[in-house]
Amino acid sequence: MKKTASRVSVPLPRTVWVVAAVDFLIGIGFGVMSPVLPVYVRLFGVSSFLVGLVSASLAIVRITTSPGASWLLKYLRPREMLVVGNAMLAVTTFMMGVADSYLPILIWRGLGGLGSALNGVASLALVFESAPAAVRGRANSLVGGGYIVGGMAGPAIGGIVAGISIHAPFFFYAATLTISVVFVLVTIPPSAPIALPERKRNTQQSVGFRTLLREQRYVTALAINFAGNWQANGVRNLVIPLFVVETLGLSTGRTALAFTISAVIQFIFIQPLGWACDHFGRRLPLLVGLSVVIVTGTLVNVFDSFWVMVGLLCVFSVGATLLGSAGQSLLADVTPPNSGGGLAGYQMVGDAGWIMGPLIAGALLDVSPMWMAWTVGTLMYTMCLLLVWRLDERR
Repeated sequence: MKKTASRVSVPLPRTVWVVAAVDFLIGIGFGVMSPVLPVYVRLFGVSSFLVGLVSASLAIVRITTSPGASWLLKYLRPREMLVVGNAMLAVTTFMMGVADSYLPILIWRGLGGLGSALNGVASLALVFESAPAAVRGRANSLVGGGYIVGGMAGPAIGGIVAGISIHAPFFFYAATLTISVVFVLVTIPPSAPIALPERKRNTQQSVGFRTLLREQRYVTALAINFAGNWQANGVRNLVIPLFVVETLGLSTGRTALAFTISAVIQFIFIQPLGWACDHFGRRLPLLVGLSVVIVTGTLVNVFDSFWVMVGLLCVFSVGATLLGSAGQSLLADVTPPNSGGGLAGYQMVGDAGWIMGPLIAGALLDVSPMWMAWTVGTLMYTMCLLLVWRLDERR
């Protein structure tokens, strides 16, 4: 027990704090821009489908270019890749703000997906490379917390920024991305260029995606990431607003209130949950987190009460946060930082869940009661529970 306590007391590396700050800047900028994006695109007189296509284009390009981002890890250090990815996002976001027709917005939004792919792979590699195994739970929680705090602050600032001009949120997001680039350049020491012999060594020693698929812990981490993005990021963000407005007959402001309260509760618990992942290993936190999201996800839209829904949503969010911290720590335990294929595969699986979840849930909403929209994700969580139950955790 004393040995475990000493491991958990290890301080977090500076790089982890830097990545968390970068995620905060991305979260706050995205939180300012995202509510305005559909309205901005609509100004060009396009259909709802084309508005949705712009929203989905970043994720579509990101999922298709993630293998290329993993390949670049053989030639670029994670620090440099993160700088390039955020710089690309800054430029494409700025160009969206000055676009004068629909097509340029679609193109620039899609190109931003390449920057997002570079950012995602590089961030995972930096955290995995710098955080010792004893503090991976806290490290992943801190990075996730940075984005959550930024996402909470973004909409509050967004109302002020959008009041200046419909274009201003895009310029604001581009500015926060530019600040993140400068911050990384200043706070993380430059890496030496990767020489040709080291590139060959990286290629020979890197553990590929197919090899990792033979590892039970990696497959479990993939399954949890897919189900989590399907349910917690996709289905939840689609169904809760519709439940508040259409079933409870309340305003959209109540939806914002519900999400804000759950985000605050999520942030309060994020570091203790990260500590739990380091102190108790991965299996027990995953079992607890999966049990929580299965129960609360089943009940969240059953009761016709706003405050009951908020309470269940808060507990669901805490369970989802525990899953995110423990699942990503499990990934770090088995995936080397130079395994671009392993990191990209994890990111792509999560993106696939995020894209498919709302589509399937939306189709179910058209033909069945609202609670059925959660059913598929709940079944996925149940399958993940069986995988974790059989998990052979070797620290």
